[in-house]
This record gives sequence, C-alpha cells and structure tokens, in this order.
Amino acid sequence: MATVQNILDEKGGNVFSVPPDTSVYHALELMVEKNVSSLLITENGKLAGIFTERDYARKVVLKGKSSKETLV
Repeated sequence: MATVQNILDEKGGNVFSVPPDTSVYHALELMVEKNVSSLLITENGKLAGIFTERDYARKVVLKGKSSKETLV
C-alpha cells in the first residue's frame, strides 16, 4: 500500500500558474494538459488567487457564462 509520502513523491513539486487576464477556457486547457485540478493566479510575481475545477463548475457553467469570454 502506498503511503502519503509515496503519493507526494510521485506527484512531483510542479506548481502551475496563469495571469489574471487568462480566459477560463485557456486555464482549463492547461489544467488538462498538466493533469491538475487547480491553477494559481499570479500577478507581478505575487499570488493573486486560485482557480479550481469547482470554481469552473459553480461560477461559469451553472451561471451560463462563456469559458472563452470569462477570465479566471
């Protein structure tokens, strides 16, 4: 059985981020490409927020917004 440390070691330490002017669509493409469920939003090298699959479901899909026109 795998330990938590084994899982963390396999996952790696990569963190992916996008600027706040990124479309939700582009963010989702990156999330699929990198096989992650969230992205950090950074501006001028500083953390500005986080975008998650849950955000997409609740704030875009359920509100009928366009993922190509909505920014993270």
